[in-house]
Amino acid sequence: MTQSIVIGINEAQINNLLKSRSSFEVVGLRGNFNASIKYIETRIEALGLKCRAKVDIKGAVAQGGVLGTLIGAVSLPAAAVLAAAATVVSAGHTIATYNPDYEITKDYVNKKLKITYKKR
Repeated sequence: MTQSIVIGINEAQINNLLKSRSSFEVVGLRGNFNASIKYIETRIEALGLKCRAKVDIKGAVAQGGVLGTLIGAVSLPAAAVLAAAATVVSAGHTIATYNPDYEITKDYVNKKLKITYKKR
């Protein structure tokens, strides 16, 4: 099955895909990335559905390369504290959004969103 691609915030197309419980990607989100995330979360919740937002860390790490590794090694103590705090917050968010209808994966590097319907 091929996944739909939405270019920018095409409200009619996004609403139709959400109503039909489809998975899709939204690309071309240069200047309004955070507003786009909020819009899609709001539309999902308006349909009486739950969603969980997460970050595509693998893509960011792959783009970081050697420089990211060196910077990471230098800031390891601070990163360990932040990672522990992020884990606690993430666990709380996962429990709050247990068994979501949709999962929104945010790709900050490529400025795209992957919206996946989870209840098939």
